[in-house]
Amino acid sequence: MVLRKRPTRHSVVAAVGIEKEGKSISAKRVTTKLKKKHEKLDSKMPKKPPTAFFYFLEDFRKGFQEQNPDIKSMRAIGKACGEKWKTMTYEEKVKYYDIATEKRAEFDRAMADYIKRKLAFIITITRSLYFILRPLRQPRLVTDILGGLLLGPSFFGRKAYFSKLFPVRSVTTLETVAYMALDLYIFLIGLEMDVNSIKSSSKRELNIAAAGALIPMGVGAGLFFLTARLLHLPTDPSGCLFWGLTLTVTGFPAVTWILGELKLLQTDIGRLATSIAMISDVCSWILVAVVLPIRSSPENAPAAIISTIAFSLTCIYAVRPGLEWLIRRTSKGNNNAYSDSYLCFFLIGVVICSFVTEVTGTFSIVGAFVFGIIMPDRDLGALLFERFADFVSGIMLPLFFAMCGIRTNVHKVHNWFLAGFVIILTCFCKILGTLLVSHSYHMPLQDRLALGVLMNTKGILAVVVLNLGWDKKVLHDQEYAVMVIAIVIMTGGVAPIISTMYRSSTRIIKYKGRSIQRAKQGAELRILACVHGVGNVLGTINLLELSNATKESPLCIFALHLVELRGSASAVLIVHTSSKNSAYKRVGSSPSDRIVNIFEAFENRSTGISVHPLTAMSPFITMHEDVCNLAEDKHIAFMILPFHNQAGNSNGDTTGSSPFREVNKNILANAPCSVGIFVDKGQGKSDNGRMQHVVMVFIGGPDDREALALAWRMSANPSVQLTVLRLHSRYNNNVTEEDIRYSKCIDGRQSQVDAEFVNEFRLQTAGEHNVNYYEKVVNNREETTGALREMELQKVGLYIVGREVTASAATADLLGWSECPEIGAIGDLLVYSDFIRASVLVVQHYPGDDGDVGAVSMRRSNHGLLFVDD
Repeated sequence: MVLRKRPTRHSVVAAVGIEKEGKSISAKRVTTKLKKKHEKLDSKMPKKPPTAFFYFLEDFRKGFQEQNPDIKSMRAIGKACGEKWKTMTYEEKVKYYDIATEKRAEFDRAMADYIKRKLAFIITITRSLYFILRPLRQPRLVTDILGGLLLGPSFFGRKAYFSKLFPVRSVTTLETVAYMALDLYIFLIGLEMDVNSIKSSSKRELNIAAAGALIPMGVGAGLFFLTARLLHLPTDPSGCLFWGLTLTVTGFPAVTWILGELKLLQTDIGRLATSIAMISDVCSWILVAVVLPIRSSPENAPAAIISTIAFSLTCIYAVRPGLEWLIRRTSKGNNNAYSDSYLCFFLIGVVICSFVTEVTGTFSIVGAFVFGIIMPDRDLGALLFERFADFVSGIMLPLFFAMCGIRTNVHKVHNWFLAGFVIILTCFCKILGTLLVSHSYHMPLQDRLALGVLMNTKGILAVVVLNLGWDKKVLHDQEYAVMVIAIVIMTGGVAPIISTMYRSSTRIIKYKGRSIQRAKQGAELRILACVHGVGNVLGTINLLELSNATKESPLCIFALHLVELRGSASAVLIVHTSSKNSAYKRVGSSPSDRIVNIFEAFENRSTGISVHPLTAMSPFITMHEDVCNLAEDKHIAFMILPFHNQAGNSNGDTTGSSPFREVNKNILANAPCSVGIFVDKGQGKSDNGRMQHVVMVFIGGPDDREALALAWRMSANPSVQLTVLRLHSRYNNNVTEEDIRYSKCIDGRQSQVDAEFVNEFRLQTAGEHNVNYYEKVVNNREETTGALREMELQKVGLYIVGREVTASAATADLLGWSECPEIGAIGDLLVYSDFIRASVLVVQHYPGDDGDVGAVSMRRSNHGLLFVDD
């Protein structure tokens, strides 16, 4: 046997003698050399200090040897020291206790610094990989595992320099921290899950999730024995359970993250995949809690399973009510009431639950997961997630994957051809299972393939199952390495494949041209009505009632309640089922339930109106993406957004610190359809709650034409009195002849389209008693304000205006006074004027409409007005 020049820290000397240059070197000398090398590698790791008795022994030995110079045996000195230590009082020992305590504190500080250095290096590697693979939209699970592989013996760990980073003595300490981070991360996963939503899952979702769990379980067990046979490995039959569970797992957090990155979370396939992933993940946890104890200790398995069930029931029916009582007694219903010590109490609860399930024979992660699921206060759960998610998943959890990388050694795989064949089979088993079941529900082939690929996404539970198999010595190094590589390939390939199948540009092209003007006559008009709370609902319903819904031209309304989601990276779209089709009546305790009840009552009393209530929970920074994606998916023609400042008066907040203002701005910039910002002042309603007199102010431009198209539809409602006020303007004396010629050249295209559209409107509504048309010449802001003041004398209930209007002298002076550019110059004047009491709807047309002429914006030059073509 030949000794390697650079033995690894895991090598074991088994030879009795080794020949080197004709001389025999004993195994003892070789072992000594390896031990010295390992001590050199461990030299940077702090050493645990001795106890107080050791420091007393040093002092006692000096005095004892002076008194007894003939006694040099350490055994005799130690025996005498022990007898003396027993006879000492506590006051005499305090000195040595203090020294030991001080040394222990120094050790703790040194060990903390040591772990920080390791964490810093690991985080640098994993974050670098994350940003390098960011264009491929790889989840953190993939980059963290790859970072662990780079640090392990598969790559850099073979070098002497990198092997010093994780010496043998430090592995146990680092694994302890890693598994603590794992328990906290599993607790956060439990906080994200809403198990109650599984109750409302359809039969299709349950069947696909069941097939996605059972088929891979059986295929994984068969592949385990096939791999052992092909690679000629000793087989432990129980290892098939670990392979089967690994292939069964679908990572719910990873699925939602990928769908969110690809902007598919709010689509039909996104919602279906999210629901099935949650069901599959919960089923995987149940299998882990039931199956693995059978392998760990077959004789104690019944007791472990019964104990786990009893623990879960205790948490649901005893711990959860206790937490509800504690939260009611100690908080005031807002996040400011939760102190740091209050939050730490729940972290202690995670440790206790993890300890209980570990002692009962299951695993610590089961207790952490159950404690996260039973959290009664969702606001408190969101706060816990917000406080600890970044620290746990971004700083501590990479240490767990680094430990997995140290365990994985791809060089132990001798036959990569056979290993690659097995990896391919593992990647396709869940896809094929999902395809077979979804085919019976007549889903399109593209959606079936996408669903199978998404269900193949693995989560951290799959890695945990593999590590448990490795700890129990059920999985060999080759089997472990093959499955780790399979997890990376399966999860890493999901985002690129789904991105190729559902290109956003294709979806936008199919959706192009959605607006009220382009809506087919007599066809269903789809409206997305967004609300921030219960206070927006009645005004929005009054606006929808004016839109003339009939059986010949119905309205399909998607009522979307926008809710901020704090602390979670995964947005959630809740589709509310109708109470008519539900076995229970909605009690209306939450704001979303009250909003749904009001919209359902509106649907029941109306003709030609169908309402689909939804709740979108997402962070403010990405809320506009979810709204726009939903509008694309539902082929919305018109979107209604509440104004951020519903007071709508000069004394209100005009600048708007509300985050909903930024949401509105982002939606206006990215909307795939026409948008209306509704300023509900709560005035101008008749006794039955309907706004009667509607005034449309027309100046010119694509937005005004879209606003006129909406007003035109409202005029068909017998209860609506429509007045169209068209404002013309002449140039004032401060504008040069050169500006006038330039303006006529640019504005001519818009004026021609405006004239044709207005003439068509007048021709079609001629003779209608409830439609009036006026034209008025205005030259400045004062005359424009005067014209609107005259209209207000007619008790107007609603003004409809365009956001961006054709440049004219009538609106030029309004630019300097506009405080909210998102509602335009005329809209700003109507909203913040003291004499206007009516509600205002500001309309922006869909800019991607091919039939519209490019908008003309206006700027002020030194000579007066300057008209610039956008």
